[in-house]
Amino acid sequence: MNRKLRDIVVLVALSLALVWCMPALGQVLKGSISGTVTDPQGAVISGAQVKATNLETGAVYTTTSDSSGLFRFNLIPTGNYKLEIGAQGFKTSVQNKVEVTAGTDASQGTLKLAVGGGSETVEVIGAAPLIDTTQSQITNTFSGVQLQTFTGIQENEGLDNLALFVPGITNTRDNTFSNSNGPGFSSNGLRGRNNDQEIDGQNNNDNSVGGPSLFVSDTEFVQQYVLVTNQFGPEYGRNAGSVVNIITKSGTNNWHGSLFGNENNSVLNSLTNGQKNPRICGDNCLTQPPRLNNEFSGFTIGGPMVKNKMFIFGGFDNQLISTQSPESTTGLTPTPAGLATLNGCFPTSQSLQAFNKFGPYSISAGSPHPFSDTSVRSIRSGATLCPGVQFAGVERTLSTPFHGFDWVLKNDIQLGGDTITSRYIFNRGNNFNLDFGDGANGYPVNVTALSQAILESWTHNFSAHMVNEARVSFNRLNVDFGGN
Repeated sequence: MNRKLRDIVVLVALSLALVWCMPALGQVLKGSISGTVTDPQGAVISGAQVKATNLETGAVYTTTSDSSGLFRFNLIPTGNYKLEIGAQGFKTSVQNKVEVTAGTDASQGTLKLAVGGGSETVEVIGAAPLIDTTQSQITNTFSGVQLQTFTGIQENEGLDNLALFVPGITNTRDNTFSNSNGPGFSSNGLRGRNNDQEIDGQNNNDNSVGGPSLFVSDTEFVQQYVLVTNQFGPEYGRNAGSVVNIITKSGTNNWHGSLFGNENNSVLNSLTNGQKNPRICGDNCLTQPPRLNNEFSGFTIGGPMVKNKMFIFGGFDNQLISTQSPESTTGLTPTPAGLATLNGCFPTSQSLQAFNKFGPYSISAGSPHPFSDTSVRSIRSGATLCPGVQFAGVERTLSTPFHGFDWVLKNDIQLGGDTITSRYIFNRGNNFNLDFGDGANGYPVNVTALSQAILESWTHNFSAHMVNEARVSFNRLNVDFGGN
């Protein structure tokens, strides 16, 4: 064997050795279960038979403990598992609810088997160790009842409200510039746009302003909300803040679904301080809340196409907001009176004729009128002086509806040692007649957005100690700023 070929063989062998030594890297969609099997005196038991059964889908995974008594199930789908451990001369130990979280290891610590016959079972009731000795990553997971009952997220208000209850997380309030799934939040003293956004481990970052590209805020679509705040694993590294990973629901062996909706109307609301305080609103204070009707509704359904083999989950929701909003700009533009003065001074000006036709007051929608304090200027054009031209901001009250629609469809296939997951999400949000911070222009604009995300995942178990996941994903965001 020549030297060059020998070097290549050595490099390949080292690469395979590294892969073998790091079996949990990249598990951002799935999780793992690990533990150490011992006898009552603490001596390790090698060759113990370990079986994990997914309580929702019936999927079964098996392995054996090694010479150190260690066992591990890598890259298994999130959910609740029944863990059974047995060895010759010992009773079978059973744990009925072991929760697997995306991107984390559900370490069970040391599991002691009682001496006895293999046909005897011992049900273990207790929590997992408080200190995770298998990884340093700090992960917070919200699932199950928390997603069903937690205040601030049930009415499509944004899942990032959950992050505010995690130590080290603060609300950025207005000190941020990024999209947000609810409130903007800061982690480790960094800006809100420094957080990494993922859906099922798929990149979901808006490349223009940061924050999520596609918004998943409906709790009926979500199985787990995972927040990694520190000591990130090597599979993360895009941003320096927290990692938000939203895991979508899957079908199970039982057909299940939901039908939901809520309603909010301005007759139930009161004025804000800014709407009724003369120091803020000046001469334009409101006497009653602007008209509002906010309807959010949808449905989900999931179940087995083939029991224990193929599962499907789908859902739809929509949010329709009908409201009127006073919109204003403090930038100055000629008022109708000022425009009349200018027309008298410069009757043949082509620029002024164009402004008469296309200026802010040429759009009659919302009854535009001068806003804020007016100012008077003298305008000079060539040798002609036009004194007493009135300027002010522009305010108008417009219908500012929002129409949002979301679809999710997920298919999971379990074939022996192969798990195949396919997922598609559709998200459309249309904002109409926004005040887009356009300075002195005073023009309302529409902002329409369409987001789509596709994910394919294939996990293959080569043996009880070797597993691999291949994932491919595609997402796209289309936004039209200022269309009208």
